[in-house]
Amino acid sequence: MCKAFYYKNVDFNTETGCLRLTYGTDDHGTFVEEITFPGAPFYPTPVESQALSSVFHLTHIAAGISYYKAFLAPQLIIEGQGLSPNEAAFFNRFYIQGLGEFAIRNGLNLQNLIRFPSDSKTVRTPIMLPHTPSALIPVGGGKDSCVTTELIKSTGLPATTIAVGNPRPIRDCMTVAGLPHINLTRRIDPRLITLNTTRQVYNGHVPITGILAFVLWAAAILYRHPYIIMSCERSANAGNMMQGDLVINHQYSKSLDFERDFYALTQTVTPDIRYFSLLRPISEAHIAKLFADHCTAYFPVFTSCNKAFKLDASKRLDRWCGHCDKCRFVFLILAPFMDKDTLIRLVGCNPLNDSKQIDGYRELLGLRGHKPFECVGETDECRWAFHNLANKPEWQQDTVIAALSDKVPAVNGDLIWTPTDAHLIPGELTHVLAKFRS
Repeated sequence: MCKAFYYKNVDFNTETGCLRLTYGTDDHGTFVEEITFPGAPFYPTPVESQALSSVFHLTHIAAGISYYKAFLAPQLIIEGQGLSPNEAAFFNRFYIQGLGEFAIRNGLNLQNLIRFPSDSKTVRTPIMLPHTPSALIPVGGGKDSCVTTELIKSTGLPATTIAVGNPRPIRDCMTVAGLPHINLTRRIDPRLITLNTTRQVYNGHVPITGILAFVLWAAAILYRHPYIIMSCERSANAGNMMQGDLVINHQYSKSLDFERDFYALTQTVTPDIRYFSLLRPISEAHIAKLFADHCTAYFPVFTSCNKAFKLDASKRLDRWCGHCDKCRFVFLILAPFMDKDTLIRLVGCNPLNDSKQIDGYRELLGLRGHKPFECVGETDECRWAFHNLANKPEWQQDTVIAALSDKVPAVNGDLIWTPTDAHLIPGELTHVLAKFRS
């Protein structure tokens, strides 16, 4: 068993834009991850270089979760910069909660294993980086970031779309958006991929949105944009199940809990950079309606199926698989707001008219098991959409609707359509909230 996991060193080459993050173990050697920021060479000012040093160090710890989880070493050794007590506490939560699903699937309990070392002498001085108001909008290729992009475009705020990786749906959505765009690249050490595929180490879900939050933080400094505007919705706050007193949430790093913790962390280094989700106040159903009403140009190119975004490009689907939890959910939540034939044409099939998908919909509707380990909405949102369709003649005879229509409890639709005040949207952008009521 691996006894120690090492966070060895960080190197950023301003001439190439390549960030190298090196990790090590006491029995599997070293691993190097590379993240490349296009647009090099970069010429950061002295205060930007100081801020980047701290952000890259914290990014090193965050990205290390992909490597640490393979070995689960009981000792964590950080070479170079240390962590303050608050930073160590942040990463304890990030690793334990971010690896919650991983722990469940591997029959593990990590709550007493993960403890980051801290040093009370490590103190970060907040650095002000004066910027003109502008935004980075991460694009994921699905409906949510399309809605955020169009909402921000309607405000006139200068914005640039950004993505890590360049699968077809991301590339095409950026083209439709018509904004300046940035494509970062992330190269995971091939040795880790080999160990994962040959089942020589632990493998499973990591909090990818949380990892990318740190990469985007660095990008905000390098490209000089003070806003990082995410597209995480209210339902990402809802967990899937419990492990003792720990909420296991597949979407932990999309949740408001993570967002608040990460925002607090950014304020200790760069107080003028704001990381927040524009869609946090509203439900998936509300987002689906905004998408159907205001994002028709994205209909032919968006894709929510995760099989279109696999790390291995040779294994990616170009569009939708039509039979995973994500496809089932997105089809269900869009159906009340889109023409039926149009939606079926876009997805390539009708999951609601497929008897093999009844059990999958039972899980989404809270009739069996637990909320699927996927980026799907809350049970009540699914039930609201289901009842909406069950009342429409064109959907009533579809196999899943007919099979489950008398088994799905009714819900209070007012809760679906009432925005919450629990969000981190800056005051100067709260006028955008008015568009959520249209």
